[in-house]
Order: sequence, then C-alpha cells, then structure tokens
Amino acid sequence: MKIGVQMYTVRDYLKTPQEIEASIKRIKEIGFDLVQLSGLGPIENNKLAKLFKDNGIEACGTHSPWESVADPKELEKLIEEHKTLGCSQIGIGIKPDIYPDTYDGYTAFIKKANEICDRVSAAGLGFGYHNHELEFMKFNGVCAIDRLIKECPKMEFTLDVFWVQAGGANPLDYMDKLKDRIRILHLKDFRVSGRQRQYAEIGQGNLDWPGIFSRCEKYKIPYAVIEQDADFLVDPFESLVLSRKYLVENGYMKG
Repeated sequence: MKIGVQMYTVRDYLKTPQEIEASIKRIKEIGFDLVQLSGLGPIENNKLAKLFKDNGIEACGTHSPWESVADPKELEKLIEEHKTLGCSQIGIGIKPDIYPDTYDGYTAFIKKANEICDRVSAAGLGFGYHNHELEFMKFNGVCAIDRLIKECPKMEFTLDVFWVQAGGANPLDYMDKLKDRIRILHLKDFRVSGRQRQYAEIGQGNLDWPGIFSRCEKYKIPYAVIEQDADFLVDPFESLVLSRKYLVENGYMKG
C-alpha cells in the first residue's frame, strides 16, 4: 500500500499555481510521493500533470465538484483530465445538499450515483465516495452508508476512519464490510480535548492503528492518504511530518 497526502490538508497553501508548485515540492521533500487532489486553486491541468511528473508524484484520486460529476458533458471532460493526470478515481467528498438526509433523499442520490458509476467505469476509471458521519444516520432502521454499500455495487469508497468513528461505528467493522472496495483510505486520528472532538496527527489520538493497518494488508487496499482538516499541533506541513514519523516508526510506512 502506498501512503500519501490528501492535498486538502494544505489547502491554505494551494491558492495559486506558484503555491501549488511549492506545496507539491514540499510534500515530496517531507517524504511522500502520492497525493489525492482537493482544495486546489485554479491551475491548468497539463501544468499540474507536468508538476507531478517532474516531482515523481502520483495522483491516486480526486474530490471533484458534484456539478461537474453529475453533468454528462462535464463528466466527459473530467474523465479526460483524470487520464491526463494518470489518476484512476473520480471522487466526491460528500453527498451533495440537493439530496436531503432522508430515506427518499438517499434513494434519489443512489440512482444518480449508479448512473455516474456506469459512465466512469465504462471509461476505465472508478467513481469514489468519501464518507463523513452523516452517512451513519439511520432511516427506516438502516444506516445510509449500508444502503450505499448494498445499492451502489460499482461504487468505490474512500473510507475515512475518523468519520466512521465520529458516526458511532467501528472503522474496523466497515473495513471488513467493504474489503477491496476501499480504493483510498483516509487517515487522521481522533483526539478528545476537554469536551471537544478534534482531528489529530496520526498517533496523537485514540484510533486502533494496528487493527486498521492489518486490514489494509488483508484486503490489499492500494492507497491511503493523510487528511487532517484542522486542529494542527503545528503548521499543516509539520503536521504531516509528525504523522509520517509515527507511521515510519511503527512500520506502517517505509522511511
């Protein structure tokens, strides 16, 4: 499994092409050669592809705007852009608000998601869904995420272990449910400070990393990326250094 960075972690340093270039170089210097794309400012796709190639960086997936994913013509453009980047998964970061958090809202979303899965898979790519805690709401006695797993058979998952825990479920159980449908795993720790839930650098919280990584190996999950949204102990780049240090010292990542 390759471990990299979800670029949303450093989104405040991705506002211009110059910042994007500097951040890609910094990520490489820290010791990562894999990214998932999200939070980038405007940049030409060909220039971004060249930056990745020149710096030895692989892009494993994206969080793309729902408006582009849902529109057939825009989706075709996205597919070509992903192929230019050598990126095998088109993803979305959250269920769009146009589909309410109700049983019928999920039914409508599932119908549209399956149409997208068919188009994307026909082009040789995957369509990925990133969970938060909202998918663990129950409607008619069933967790929404369980409906997505059952009713969207072609959907890949970017399983976020923090948000599974925040939703009141066990990340290990959902890794066991999804198995090799997890193409990208999102890594961030779960810390409690005072009475507040916080994001945390890996190893600074309470998640069961031995259990998580044993399942990564068992199910041959190809990619994992560190995504820390906020609550940094230091600046976001140094936060990545801390997380990587824990992963290397515990044998989850090569030094």
